[in-house]
Amino acid sequence: MDAFMDALVSGHTEIIPPEYDWFAPLLGDWDFDYFDGYNASAPRQVKGEWLFRRVLNGSGIQDLFICPSRVTMEANPQPDGEYGAAIRMFNPVQGCYDMVYACEKYIKRLVFRMESGKLTGTVLDNPAEKWVFSEMTEDSFHWQNVTVLPDGTWKINSDVYAKRKYKKE
Repeated sequence: MDAFMDALVSGHTEIIPPEYDWFAPLLGDWDFDYFDGYNASAPRQVKGEWLFRRVLNGSGIQDLFICPSRVTMEANPQPDGEYGAAIRMFNPVQGCYDMVYACEKYIKRLVFRMESGKLTGTVLDNPAEKWVFSEMTEDSFHWQNVTVLPDGTWKINSDVYAKRKYKKE
């Protein structure tokens, strides 16, 4: 590994208290099925991959979201696909995670909190937009991009169903 990667990627430290280490189950490499286009004649399904690591001396969690996956990019190119990166930093004052997600098309800022057993991120410039991690197990998780409608119901914009590539170290 080079000096940059050695400094960026890190192991677990006590910077994030155990009761707030909400993203720990996601550490590792994941394959996923992405679904959207629910208002179209048929939903779209795309294979992707999601990689999570501890970074910055253990004070944050970074991920790479790759859709379509590197393996399927040539065979199944998606003109609106994303190759993005997020960094989540624990905020001890607020008891949450501040997050920035960047891809070629946009940058979003979110705040993540644990709500009813789900890791729920609220987009700061559009609080009706939520990114939600749920059903997290050792080998799988579910992620959704939702819009909270005025009546409080959730409109699902996209779903990710992820399976671990291999056991985390």
